[in-house]
Amino acid sequence: MNRPVFRWFRDISIAKKLYFTVGIMALLIALELAVLLFSINTLSSVRAYVGGEGLWSKAQKDGLYQLLKYARTHDEADYTKFLDFLKVNLGDHKARLELSKPDPDLAIVRQGFVEGRNHPEDVDGMIHLFRRFHNNQYIHRAIVAWTQADESIIAFIDLGRRLHDVINSPDSSPQRINAILDGIDPLNRRLTPIEDEFSFALGEGSRWLEGVVLRLLFIVALTVECTGLILAITVSRGIQKGLREILLAAQAVKNGNFARKARSYSADEIGILANNFNSMADELYKLEQENQEVYASLEKKVRQRTSEMESKNKELEQFAYVASHDLQEPLRTISGFVDLLNKEYREKLDGNGQIYLNYLSQASDRMKILIKDLLDYSRIGREKEAKSVDCNQLLDEVLADLGKSIRESGAKITAGDLPVLRAYPTELKLLFQNLIANSIKFRHPERPPEVAIFAAQDNGKWKFAVSDNGIGIEKQFLERIFIIFQRLHSRTQYEGSGIGLAHCKKIVEVHQGQIWAEATPGQGSRFYFTISKDL
Repeated sequence: MNRPVFRWFRDISIAKKLYFTVGIMALLIALELAVLLFSINTLSSVRAYVGGEGLWSKAQKDGLYQLLKYARTHDEADYTKFLDFLKVNLGDHKARLELSKPDPDLAIVRQGFVEGRNHPEDVDGMIHLFRRFHNNQYIHRAIVAWTQADESIIAFIDLGRRLHDVINSPDSSPQRINAILDGIDPLNRRLTPIEDEFSFALGEGSRWLEGVVLRLLFIVALTVECTGLILAITVSRGIQKGLREILLAAQAVKNGNFARKARSYSADEIGILANNFNSMADELYKLEQENQEVYASLEKKVRQRTSEMESKNKELEQFAYVASHDLQEPLRTISGFVDLLNKEYREKLDGNGQIYLNYLSQASDRMKILIKDLLDYSRIGREKEAKSVDCNQLLDEVLADLGKSIRESGAKITAGDLPVLRAYPTELKLLFQNLIANSIKFRHPERPPEVAIFAAQDNGKWKFAVSDNGIGIEKQFLERIFIIFQRLHSRTQYEGSGIGLAHCKKIVEVHQGQIWAEATPGQGSRFYFTISKDL
């Protein structure tokens, strides 16, 4: 935020700050939805091209069958079917030629794709994909393969016409017919790798696009979260900073020090209050200088006004807390409207509308979880004093909290004799809870989970191990899993926000230790962490 904007934001009223925050969050969420919608449409267009390639290949093979049949039967109906099947390939050929022009006639393009038996609702998306991404290396490769295939189809049609002419000529003979048919196999051998290249290029393009979209969505989501946090912290700190100045000035006035002024950091309500307080303090100081004789009366007034000011300061402190707390309200409001739309208007929306509404609802829910997880993440380490903790008792509390999931999964939890050590109890409990909960969540589908917890002394530290018999982890992901928001599975497979192991890493670092993992895919995982004895 540059200085003019910062000064503007600093000086507007608290209510406008909140409205501004809500507006920015809504705008960023809308941007995230727009990126999501763009990705869905683009991936759908790639799918349409893959389906179109299947129709193209089938039409070519059906045409070949009818041509060979025509060579045997000399039935004109078979030749007509040959030409009818190849209308699919020629329709796509027409669309490609028109799209290759600098200023294509889109009506011709649509007609060509429809003649190629592509679904009419997919045609516009296919056109947009071709025009937007034709310079992309993967789409360009697919277009080159398409062009080469079209050349082969033209040769194939020419071969069919020559065969037709020979069959209908007076000097037709099996030798002449076979000579023409000998040209079919080279054409087929040429077409097969071209078709493979087209499909492979589109597949690579789809994976590339998916990666780009995921990165964009992550950047937008992270921007939403960071922007919300920055705005919330900015507003909260501004209020707290101004109130602290007023409180310090009020305390100085209470002690008879009228020279201490409340510094005004902004032109909002807090700044106005600070300036008014300073004016009041100046007036009190002048009364005291002008007339010592009315000291007793002034002292009474000062006490009264100071009391009133302390009351107002308490009210402002409460207001500051409520204001910072209510910064989460915009997201609740959006969620409420999404729920209302689901209840009142869902049946009135078409299929796409319901899909978009579901995406909006899911994005809102993910935002709530991300905000809560980020706040929890930021609070780790705020417990100021390490205490003596019995890890056996702590583990019993964790297992009691996880009792429902343990029973439902049939999990078996075993533990060795755990130490009594100095630690931060809340954080250490969360560490055990996250690791055991992950072992239960990522269990193997063919066996109930078994979790074992052990501890031993190791080079002046306590070394713990939490092992399970779950699905395991690929070796290349063993470090990535501790990065915030990193997920190895989709939300449809396993729920969560991808922050649990990042919590664990931060907790271990607060305890001056390290955490790492060893795993075998399909057999299980073992997480190690150390805790310093010098806390």
